[in-house]
Formats: sequence, C-alpha cells, structure tokens
Amino acid sequence: MNNPRKKKGRREAADASLCPCGSGLALSACCGRWLSGGTSPLGAPDPLSLMRSRYAAYVLGDDAYVLATWAPETRPRDLFAPGEPRPKWMSLKILESGTAPDGRAGEVEFLAIARTPQGALRMRERSRFRREPDGRWVYVDGDQLDP
Repeated sequence: MNNPRKKKGRREAADASLCPCGSGLALSACCGRWLSGGTSPLGAPDPLSLMRSRYAAYVLGDDAYVLATWAPETRPRDLFAPGEPRPKWMSLKILESGTAPDGRAGEVEFLAIARTPQGALRMRERSRFRREPDGRWVYVDGDQLDP
C-alpha cells in the first residue's frame, strides 16, 4: 500500500521544488532543464531563458553552467576567489528583455537581490547576449545600472 505521506527521494524533491528564477514553475520544468545535468544542457532558447537559467545556476552553485554560458572573450577564469563568500541570491525581477530582429543578439535588464556578509546587495544590470554559430546563447557582458 502506498503511503501518500512518504517522503520524496532527493531527486524528486529537487525536480518538484520551485525554480529560483521566480517563474513559479518547478525547477525541472523551468531552468533545471538547461543547467548542468538537465535534459537539454546549454540549450536555453533565447536571451531571457538564458538570463533566468544563469541566475538559477548562481543560486544553486552550478558554476560550470555559468562559465559554459559565458562568451569566451569576456569569461573570467573563476567566478569567485578562493575563500570568497558567495552572495545568497534572494530574488530576480526581469525589467525588460528583447532579441534583435536577426535573432543573433539580445538584451535583458534585471534586478537581483542578494545577501552578503556586508549586507544587502541590489544588482541592476542590462546584460548583452549573443547566439553562437552552433545556436547556443551566451552571456557577453553587461552594464551595471543604478538600483
């Protein structure tokens, strides 16, 4: 007899949890499919999806995904220095997004809120994205805006 109160396995619980990007969808139905180990890794179909999935990767500590979706010419060697505390990302709000008519570039403006050992962090950025020849989208760079 199945017990409806039986605890879910670790993978089932992660798949059923809400995506950190704030979409309101389950992680597995949202950004989880694009992240490392997802069903379509590195396959975010547009700049907005890539932005949301990169935020989710930062929240979940998927550094490999963040680096793999960063344009080689602007990508840092490491995301954090050894021993550097990581921000605890709390929320993401998309303010604006769009893709160029030719479908090869896009921008997303967002506001992200985090906690750091120094206190609250508000990061507002207009990020630029590019579609690579193989069809993958990558983050190129961004302009920090006043929060």
